[in-house]
Amino acid sequence: MTLLPADPEILQRDFPVSHALLTHGELMTRALIRHFGAVHAVQTAIDVADDRVTRRSTLYQTATGAALLRAVLVINRPALPEGLVERLLDGKRLFGALLMEAGIAVRMEGRTIYRQDAPSGSPGGVWGCRLHMLEAGGGG
Repeated sequence: MTLLPADPEILQRDFPVSHALLTHGELMTRALIRHFGAVHAVQTAIDVADDRVTRRSTLYQTATGAALLRAVLVINRPALPEGLVERLLDGKRLFGALLMEAGIAVRMEGRTIYRQDAPSGSPGGVWGCRLHMLEAGGGG
């Protein structure tokens, strides 16, 4: 699969919901709830290293069961309060919901929007973004 630079005009014109979800400056959890109502995560893979956790999940609209997006979180454990990562890994909670409950404000930096080709034989492709989520007011 190849990552391609995204054309923001095509994204906004042809995929307005995707555009809204990929270009906002807030937690994805808030944007998803605004567009789809209640949302939950189903963890599909986890890799726990010394100071880093990588969690792969699929997010679903709770009312319909429709898959909304695939997410990959790479989390720096020492940057979070004790127990927060464990609560994330124990259930269907979205990372943003846990941050909001803990009162942790964040800022987004380095957003890159891309389009990924579908695997051979599959129609279409997917849009995505990569960004760094940092504690608001913190230096990094």
